[in-house]
Amino acid sequence: MTREEYMTKLQKYLRKLPKQDYEDAIEYFNEYFSDTDEEGQQRLMEELGTPKEAAADLMYNLLDRKIQEQDESGEEKKSKKGITLLAVLAIMSTPVTVPLFIAMLAVLLAAVICVVCVIFSDFIAAFSILLVGGKLLLRGLVSFPYSLSGALMITGCGLLGIGCAILLYLLGIYLCKWTGMLLVMLARKIAGKRGKNHEKNK
Repeated sequence: MTREEYMTKLQKYLRKLPKQDYEDAIEYFNEYFSDTDEEGQQRLMEELGTPKEAAADLMYNLLDRKIQEQDESGEEKKSKKGITLLAVLAIMSTPVTVPLFIAMLAVLLAAVICVVCVIFSDFIAAFSILLVGGKLLLRGLVSFPYSLSGALMITGCGLLGIGCAILLYLLGIYLCKWTGMLLVMLARKIAGKRGKNHEKNK
């Protein structure tokens, strides 16, 4: 395989990266190959592995770097989406056999669907309880002139419903956050296993 063929395939695997990361990666590999002759390029390609393996290694390294930058800067909200996306791309780029890839994809898809359903149900429940709580609260306030005890009970139920709705909403937010964290952890575990396998192969 020539350098041009290798880079063409590599670009195909890296093109889903964010634009800046993609450009930096391509520039890095171009410089990497330009510093040696044709024979040296062949050796470098052997060291890097297939274009898919090289792309996967780069994505895992990029993921680790971004996580470290996030930890150092403390800007969690700004980089969270990018890190989660990168984790998904890294997991999907891991070279595996076709049956294993299909199995991994099916499991990942099923897990994502389950999590999305749970989060969606949580927000729907929060919204429904909020509506009921708000209605009870208004009815309780209107009932004060007629029955103090009844109004207090209805108002209390309304406030309780609103409180439960807020808790469910916060739970949904944290479920979204934890899902992203789990994806990142999964990607880092796979990266660790890949690193150990590379060391054994060497």
